[in-house]
Amino acid sequence: MVSLFSTMAAPAGNSNASKKNRMLTDALKRVLVQRPENVEAIATKLIECAKDGESWAQQLIFDRIDGKVPQPIVGDDDEPPITVREILIRAIQPDDRPAQEGQ
Repeated sequence: MVSLFSTMAAPAGNSNASKKNRMLTDALKRVLVQRPENVEAIATKLIECAKDGESWAQQLIFDRIDGKVPQPIVGDDDEPPITVREILIRAIQPDDRPAQEGQ
């Protein structure tokens, strides 16, 4: 089954966030697949709430339709802007080193 939700990977050793341990998500998907009319009813109610001015419903619809707006990474007003650097560190094994002249 294709996941409807995009998630980031959990840290190594964290089995609570693994896909096999999402009991509520699994139960919801199972019930909604068995009774698709519930999906229609939920979507209709969500739209009604958004039309009635419920900002949480409007935001949920915008996030699902257009995708979430990327949030900028910013620092404090008193500090310089945050910069991101990628540093590559590679360990060299003794046998990986090129042979030097005279050896």
